[in-house]
Amino acid sequence: MRTLLLTVTMLVTALASHAQEIVKLYPDDTMKDSIVYKNGTSILVINRVDLVNYMKGLDTVLQKTCYSDNRAFHNVQFSHLTAQEIESHFTSALAFLGDSTHTNLEYSTDKFVQFWTEGENILLPYIEDMLSSLLTDGRIKVIDKSTQKSVPQYTIFWEDIAGQPFKIYKLPSGKIIFRESNHYIEQFAGSGAAR
Repeated sequence: MRTLLLTVTMLVTALASHAQEIVKLYPDDTMKDSIVYKNGTSILVINRVDLVNYMKGLDTVLQKTCYSDNRAFHNVQFSHLTAQEIESHFTSALAFLGDSTHTNLEYSTDKFVQFWTEGENILLPYIEDMLSSLLTDGRIKVIDKSTQKSVPQYTIFWEDIAGQPFKIYKLPSGKIIFRESNHYIEQFAGSGAAR
């Protein structure tokens, strides 16, 4: 009986580790001022409207908590900030995004960007914070760098790290588009431990 229980447990664990979900993309012709995010395998084209909506929602949440809840972010870069630092950074980023002269933003993971930077790079941590939800919802254009063609769909896999589920988004070729654990790593230490 014990062997059967162990076998069933191992089988369930193996199946769970290979769990996947396919996200089908639909063309979005409404993108007028898009944001481009490039990594080693992909080019992600984000509708600027999605970033504006994310920042508006975040503005409401942060003001309600007087900028004291850094758990409003998943991105590790926010985990150590004080309320004053969050307010300063967010206010500057919101002002930059609201300036109509800042168009056609482009980011690349090939370049090292410091968190307290000025200019368009001030938006990068917020973009990386919302990438996972945009990818999950299929609200993003994904281009495979090797073929320079848009992919019609991609796959979401889950990885378990210290009991926490993290998503891995992969191209049809199997190359990784985005790995949550690279950006949301403060959750490894458990709630509050990294703060």
